[in-house]
This record gives sequence, C-alpha cells and structure tokens, in this order.
Amino acid sequence: MKDKTSRRGRLAASAAAGLLFAGVLLGTTACAPQSPGAGAAAPATMLAAPAHPRPTPPPAPAVSPSAAQAAAPATPAGPAVEGPILPASIPVRLQVPDIGINTVLVPLGQAPDGTMDVPGGQPGDPGGWYKYSPTPGQLGPAVILGHVNNLASPEGLFYRLHEMKQGQRFSVTRADHSVAVFEVDKLAEVKKATFPTLAVYGNTNRAEIRLITCGGFDQATGEWTENTIVYGHLVSSHTP
Repeated sequence: MKDKTSRRGRLAASAAAGLLFAGVLLGTTACAPQSPGAGAAAPATMLAAPAHPRPTPPPAPAVSPSAAQAAAPATPAGPAVEGPILPASIPVRLQVPDIGINTVLVPLGQAPDGTMDVPGGQPGDPGGWYKYSPTPGQLGPAVILGHVNNLASPEGLFYRLHEMKQGQRFSVTRADHSVAVFEVDKLAEVKKATFPTLAVYGNTNRAEIRLITCGGFDQATGEWTENTIVYGHLVSSHTP
C-alpha cells in the first residue's frame, strides 16, 4: 500500500489541474483531467466502458432426447454458485464506515460513442453504479465508481479507497429496501495499461462487487496511471 502522506501530496497537486475521473475501459483504464479553464460546472469528458450485454437469443426448437444426444456432445456444468444471491434491485446508497463513505448512488449508462457516463464532479455529488453490471447482490460483479477528488478539493468521495483492508465490511442499500452486506477480499492498485479486465468484469460464481477510483498520480505528466480497485463479495443481507 502506498504511503498516505505522499499520496496526499500527489492529490493536492492534481487538484490544481482540475478533476480526475474514476473510469474503466474494456481492457485498460483511463483517468482524464478536466482543464480548470473549461468553464463547465461539471466535467464533460466521458470514459470508455464495457459493451452492453448482448440480448438473450430466442430458445432453440425442441428436439427429442435421442436427437439432441446425437446432435451435440455433453458440456460440463459450470462451477456451483456459492454464498447468498439476491434478486435484482437498483442500488441507492453505499456506506463504507471504515473510510467515511455514505453516499447516494446514481445509475451510470453509456454515451452514444460507447464511453461511460460518470458522476458529477462537484463536492457532495454521489457515486455511481454502472447499470450494465449486475445490481449489488446479484450473481456476478457489480461495479461502483467514485471520484478520487472533486472540482473544489483534492479529497473526493473515494479519496480514502486505498485504505480498505481485507475483511472489512460495507453495505449497499437497494431500491427494494434490502441492505446487501459485502466483505473486502482484496485491494489492488493496477497499471491502466495492464488493467485486469476479466478479474473485474468476468463471470463469477457468487455475488461480488468492485469499487473503483483513480490512483498513481504522475506529477510529471499530470495524469493518473493506475486504478485502485476494491474486490468484495456478498456475505449477508437484511431489511432495516
């Protein structure tokens, strides 16, 4: 884990250059600075994102068991589903007590050019759930993004994400009023050039979650070279 003091220095330097985004790209990642002279209330730059899931094809015509056996070889079953699984329900709030996060969540879609929408960049703006990922608690990896800084401060919503540790717990409140409780599996800081696409977005056999922001600010280039990723899995749920 990187030294917290030096990280604060890097973030303070970045604030002068404008907002830097927490974004993800299929196969890599990017964090784009917004020029303070751009004049926009919130940054307009968008970041590339995984493609929309493909629609489910219509069912194949029914055939007799003997014909099916002759037509196609048997395929091995996938790994058994582990742990609790919840039905789909849009996330509305993220709470991470250990690092002081308590935020409303907004759905993030894609722009016509395929880039990912991002949350607003003003102080107090919420984090975002990428709506083409599973909802938190469903089978698969839900993806939640947050800014590492904002337009007024080097300390954004996910500024302390790099402090998360294995075993810590946090929760996502969902539109159906259930609260999904997750446990941190690991924290990773990865180079955007070698972003672990499959580990972040790939199929899983349990309900998982990813919290993602920028990391690795390079003062020489004014760019973020890394992403900070928290990997977690669902351990329980309850109704307040």
